[in-house]
Amino acid sequence: MIKIIMLIFLVFSSTVIQASSKVQDKEIFSPNQTSASLLVNYAEKLKRQAKPENKVEAEKKYLLIYDIYIKARSYALLNKVFFWFSVVFGLAVLLWPSLSIIFKANISKWEWVKSATVQTTVTGIAALMFAFYTQYKDKQTYAETLMRYVTYSNAPVSELSIKVSEELAKIDRGFSFNSIVGKKNTKDQ
Repeated sequence: MIKIIMLIFLVFSSTVIQASSKVQDKEIFSPNQTSASLLVNYAEKLKRQAKPENKVEAEKKYLLIYDIYIKARSYALLNKVFFWFSVVFGLAVLLWPSLSIIFKANISKWEWVKSATVQTTVTGIAALMFAFYTQYKDKQTYAETLMRYVTYSNAPVSELSIKVSEELAKIDRGFSFNSIVGKKNTKDQ
């Protein structure tokens, strides 16, 4: 059962990633892409259309946006993986008590199904998967917001790159339970 769910997930995820990477000379405004894909495609379009005197600045801005896009895309993939793990383990938590009733005749073979330890472990894994999903969703959203800032800013790329470097350092801090429970780090205040 888990193998089938994972296969479905991998097929779905790969089609989404392929769809977002095939937007070369086609219309960039498609609902079948992430915000990060839209913004990087738009920046590429602006780079191609830039006047010769603005070409270097447009290329640098595209490079800056693309750098953030790499992170956003990675976080989007991790977000999708942990979303589906959260769904599977969430359903397991909901359906676990029913397993002893469903397999009443064969429960002697699977005594562990009734174990409170196993049920608690499944619940803990479900919570952990949700925590990872939330973490990567927040980081994906943060990266996409940073891409929007760069896209709509009139500041020179030299100034933007400093701000982006600082913000990317915040994104790269790693897993933080504070982002899950909504508490701010005292160092950031």
